[in-house]
Parts: sequence; structure tokens; C-alpha cells
Amino acid sequence: MDKISMTDIRKKNYSDVYRLIYQEQRISKSKIAAMLEMSPPTVTQHLCSLSEEGLIEKQGQLSSSIGRKAAAYAPRALARAAVGVEVLPDRASAVVIDLYGTVIEKNTRPLTFSLNPYYFASLGDLIQDVLNSAQMESDAVLGVGVGIQGLVAENGREILYGKILDCTGLTIQPLEEQLPYAVRFVHDAECAAELELWRHQGLTDAIYLSLGTHLGGAIITDGRIQRGRTGRTGTFEHMTLAEKGRQCYCGKQGCMECYCSADALLKEKETLDEFFTLLRNGESQHQKRWLEYGNWLALALNNIHMVMDSVIILGGHIAPYLTQKDLDELFAAIQNRTAFPEQDNFLRLGSQEGDPIATGAAIPFIRSFLDSI
Repeated sequence: MDKISMTDIRKKNYSDVYRLIYQEQRISKSKIAAMLEMSPPTVTQHLCSLSEEGLIEKQGQLSSSIGRKAAAYAPRALARAAVGVEVLPDRASAVVIDLYGTVIEKNTRPLTFSLNPYYFASLGDLIQDVLNSAQMESDAVLGVGVGIQGLVAENGREILYGKILDCTGLTIQPLEEQLPYAVRFVHDAECAAELELWRHQGLTDAIYLSLGTHLGGAIITDGRIQRGRTGRTGTFEHMTLAEKGRQCYCGKQGCMECYCSADALLKEKETLDEFFTLLRNGESQHQKRWLEYGNWLALALNNIHMVMDSVIILGGHIAPYLTQKDLDELFAAIQNRTAFPEQDNFLRLGSQEGDPIATGAAIPFIRSFLDSI
């Protein structure tokens, strides 16, 4: 059995003090000592170290009905930050998040995706500009996550499959050369799933399905995103729904992508705003299209749920337009198909914040930093 050294004990105490302050957000020294069963001198030592490193600060005093008011210690949410980027064919968005995952700055620019050096220089400028707007020093930046429509190598440095952007084989190096930070690619659906895990700490098992312009998905088990043997776990978009059906960008026919993505719902040049405005106003052709779309989606969701009996979280561009009535009707359509009807609706809407892909791309850097303390 390995011996525990004094260094190990000090490191654990240091970590415990910081984690408690992070969790409580404002707490007194005496309460830290009581909750951690730690001596006041030991707590004082770690508070001094954390303050010197800029991770915590005194933040006023805590109210008290008796005696002297105690100083409140609080985490410095901006002691570190991370950048998340969403890359799309015609634009890119960048956000800066603090240690609580809160977006403190964001910027979106028209930027046509390309493999030429000018594109990566422009993307680097966007990232640096959003950091400058957030007034973040370089040494406080934990890294940059780039959410992209493609399957990504486990180390985040290469696109293994990128048919949508025609970027298969692209490495992180062209962007890395533009920035003094750690940079990695993240599959866009996994970004959104990361955000769900961050926002819902008790989430253990779920399917995440992004109903975006293109489909994407992720499987969460035991609170972790599963990548599989070759990184293709959760690629529901290429499950076959219709033999010899509609042509998919992957080169095959009848994929779920062709029936359940936002592109499959909309006509050319039509927007989701336009579609759902007419749908909610009762326009018959849009109601007909929505019913057909819902039937295909119910078929796909039933197949998925038969494989993994868990909550299914719906996100992506369509999600903000969905109502509870839509979820109930979709669940009813699933129940009509399934061999195992259930009473409780297992469909949930994902996080509705403005930039879930970009925000989720930055979360792993925050999580790694907190785990390292």
C-alpha cells in the first residue's frame, strides 16, 4: 500500500478548500474549517496561497445576527477563461466563458469556410478579438475549442470525416500557428452534449440529438460522452431509415439526415422563423410538412430508444421552436410505433442559450482546470 506524504495531504487540503469556495461561491473561513473538519491555521494557509495565485478574493462580509461579521471568500470567476468557437460554412462564432461556464463575451462574423491560410488567419483574428473585448490576459486563457461539423480524432488534432465542410484530414496546425493557446477540434454534437452535462450535473445517461441544419448526436453514459472504438459513436444521422431513399451527402441513400435535419424540413431559401410562423398560424401545407417530418423523427427516435432506454435530449437549430405540445405529440407518435409503450415522456429540450456549440466547445478546458486543482 502506497504511503501518503505530507505533500499529498497539503495538495488535497488545498484542493478541498478551493472546491468548497467554488461550490459555495461566498463562504467564511470558520465555515470552511467546520465543513472540511480542518484546523483554522491550515485553512488560513490555503486561503493565502489561493489568494496569491489569484484564484480567490475577499468579497465583503457575511451577515451575522451576533458578534463580528466574518470576511467572505469568493472564487474569482475570471481567474481563468476558455474560448469556444463554432465553425459553419458561412460564418464563425466565438465566445469567452469564465470558470462557471458563463459567457462573458461573444462575437459572430461572416466567414466562408476554406482550407486556405487566409481563413485560419481570419479565424485567429476573431478569437483574439473576442479575448481582447473580454480583457483577458494570455496567461489566463486555458485553451480554444473549435466545434466543427465532422468526426474528430480523440486527441482533437485532426478531422477524421468532414464531408459537410469537405475538410477530411484537416489538422489543427493552421489555426494553432495563429494563436499562443492550446487549440483542439470538437465534434459539434459533442459540444452541445458537453454543455448539457455541465448545466445538469446529475445527468448520467442520455441520448443527445442535435436537430440542426445537419443532424448530429452523442451518447452519454455514466456522465461521460462515449466516443467508441473509432470515434463514430452517436452518428445517428447516417442510420438508414428508408432503403433506396433520399440521397445523403455521405453518398448513401435513406439516411436519417435526409428526413430529420432542419434542411430536410425546409424548402430552399426558407428559414426556420418563416416555417414556424406559418405553422403556428395554421397554414395547411406547413402543417402537412410538419406532420410528415414528425413521423420520420418518431420512427428514428423509437429506433434509438429501443437501443438505449434513456432520456433523449433534443437540441440544435429546431429545438428553440419546439413547445411542450410538440414534444407530447412526438412522444405519442413514438408510443404508436414502439413494442414497449411507456407513460412518462422521455423527450427533453436541450439548453436554449444562444451559442450552445461554441460554449460547449470551451467547457472541457474549464473542466480540466477544475479537475487539476
